[in-house]
Amino acid sequence: MMSDVIRQETIVFFLSVLHGLGLIFVYDLLRALRRAVPHGIFAVSAEDFFFWIAAGFLTFCLVFLRTDGVVRGYVAAGIGIGCILYHFTVSPLVVKLFSALFRTVKKTVIWLCRAVSAPFRTVWKFLKKIIEFAGKKAYNNNKYRIIRGNRHGRKKKTSKQEQP
Repeated sequence: MMSDVIRQETIVFFLSVLHGLGLIFVYDLLRALRRAVPHGIFAVSAEDFFFWIAAGFLTFCLVFLRTDGVVRGYVAAGIGIGCILYHFTVSPLVVKLFSALFRTVKKTVIWLCRAVSAPFRTVWKFLKKIIEFAGKKAYNNNKYRIIRGNRHGRKKKTSKQEQP
């Protein structure tokens, strides 16, 4: 029979392996999102920063809650083993699968936005034509127009104004 201490340490080791698997899985989701939606260097840096802050916090919680804050070598080894196992086994498949899923979601959102905005674009084109027509009409009805080619910007009187 195993003692309670060894049983507890074995559970913590397997939890740390699962923790490593989970960390790399979440990072693979970020990788898939970056493949589906191109990111700039600032966005990638911000994502990485927040990922590592969260990863550090979750790792601290694991160590604090399971080992009473005592840093154990087997916890770090378990996290490393979990990361390596996941990375060399299912990581490429997960990244491809979620990249395809995120691309599909992206295309669906773009299609929905275009479908919802189509009536507004049609109304805007109509209003734009009315505004352009009204502007041309107002320009043509103007009593004073600047003569083209006149450097001084003098205004030409129309024939109605020349009559006394």
